[in-house]
Amino acid sequence: MRIRTHIAVSVDGFIASPDGLPTILTAPDFESGLSHGHPEFIADCGAVLMGRNTFAPAVGSPHWPWPNLRVFVLTSRPLPEGTPDGVVSAADPAELLRLMRDADFTGDVHLVGGQQTIQAFRDIDALDELGVVIMPTLLGEGLRLTPPKTATTPLQLTATRTFPDGSVEHVYTPSPNQN
Repeated sequence: MRIRTHIAVSVDGFIASPDGLPTILTAPDFESGLSHGHPEFIADCGAVLMGRNTFAPAVGSPHWPWPNLRVFVLTSRPLPEGTPDGVVSAADPAELLRLMRDADFTGDVHLVGGQQTIQAFRDIDALDELGVVIMPTLLGEGLRLTPPKTATTPLQLTATRTFPDGSVEHVYTPSPNQN
């Protein structure tokens, strides 16, 4: 089991606009779950991991976004009413990591986002792969991929591909030469 991201980022480093709109939605040809390499990425995943802010809007939605995947939520608050059975939550990233390792699924874990959850798993050295799809747009402001004053993490490029709209996917792993 590896914990991996596949997240859209503007050229200037933002994962969302100031009003919270995910950067991927700037692509005119974006199709949820179908474009920008998502089908190939999710095919190797048996679970998804996210924070409560990403999870909550899906509860009560007419379409459950993670069919056939185990769902793990990093949150210190109770899960919203209507949460499907089987969703696992914990307030501590190390505890949630333990629960994921003990869970019955095969494949990797898609860390859906956002900034705080990605950072929480970076902080415990549990982010195995950082996949970013750089969108051909400049947002100017918004939510950055990493919080301010985050520790430096050397990365090693493992894959790159381009998409017809000019976006570029880079996949990184933590550098084995980290101190």
